[in-house]
Amino acid sequence: MIRSMATQTRVLVTDDLDGSEGARTYRFAWGDTRYEIDLSDAHRDDLLRALEPYITAARKTTAPRRQRAVAD
Repeated sequence: MIRSMATQTRVLVTDDLDGSEGARTYRFAWGDTRYEIDLSDAHRDDLLRALEPYITAARKTTAPRRQRAVAD
């Protein structure tokens, strides 16, 4: 009997600021540029505290709808 070996691949996400493990990926945009950053809970909280007055004063928007091409 031939047995095959199982392979597991795990992705370890680390904080982009200090390299600590257990980070999560967050996406945001400024102007026409979109960003993605991996942050630990502590750094996420720091970012939210820094942005809080701006978020509170800002208006929520929705993404503009894309027009679909019409088939001839």
